[in-house]
Amino acid sequence: MKKIAFITGASTGIGHASAKLMLQNGFTVYATARRVELMQDLQEMGAKVMRCDVTKDEDILNVVDAIIADEGRIDVLFANAGFCLLGPVELHSPKDVAYQFDVNVVGCGRAVAAVLPHMRKQGSGRIIICSSAAGHVSAPGMAWYPATKHAQQGLADGLRMEVKEFGIHVSLIEPGYIDTDIDNASFPYLDKAEKHPDAAAYAEQMKVFREKWGKGIDNGASPDTIAKVVLHAATSPKPKRRYHPNPDAKFAIIAKRFLGYGVLDRILPGQTIK
Repeated sequence: MKKIAFITGASTGIGHASAKLMLQNGFTVYATARRVELMQDLQEMGAKVMRCDVTKDEDILNVVDAIIADEGRIDVLFANAGFCLLGPVELHSPKDVAYQFDVNVVGCGRAVAAVLPHMRKQGSGRIIICSSAAGHVSAPGMAWYPATKHAQQGLADGLRMEVKEFGIHVSLIEPGYIDTDIDNASFPYLDKAEKHPDAAAYAEQMKVFREKWGKGIDNGASPDTIAKVVLHAATSPKPKRRYHPNPDAKFAIIAKRFLGYGVLDRILPGQTIK
């Protein structure tokens, strides 16, 4: 029997690569995103493509209702949709901060809450959340984004214990830099920060951050690398609680554990803003 997967943020990057790999491995994939025009190749491969904005309750419920009507079950949720709110903490409005949390955290929670009744009923399921190494080690120039990734980790850890008795596994994917178009979705927020009345105080930081973060993305791991661990989390009899797919993610987590915050406070600014 084919496994049924629901993926958010499947138009590009990790979500897109994961949808392809799942299709190639016999899954029925419901690939969702706001920009359905970017998923035509997935549709040609056999994916069921649907528009879904994770900040809208009705979009999430429409997808889940369609899956249940067509397939009768949902085996895997890959909650992948997200973006980075770039720029110093001071330079972002509460409205933009709330939107960052709505997409990355509450949107993830909407999808989880929508699939759980069906997974509980069938007595099985996989919930895979795309977090980040930034959920372990924050960085200057983008602190609001790691804040959402810390929140995702807290969500996943509590959720994992809540749903274990129903046969549902919860896994976190925690990559480092990935070569995706997340910069295209995120740099406009840095542009906006640079227009803030107090932006001059951070002008040099933002100039350096734009260059270093952009290079980090360009030189990051392939989305295909992350898709392989997503597939493992979706198919393994004993999926891991956490996956750290690329070397910089592993280094960040080890550095926090063994070096401590004092050392990190000296090292990290040189990685992003100096």
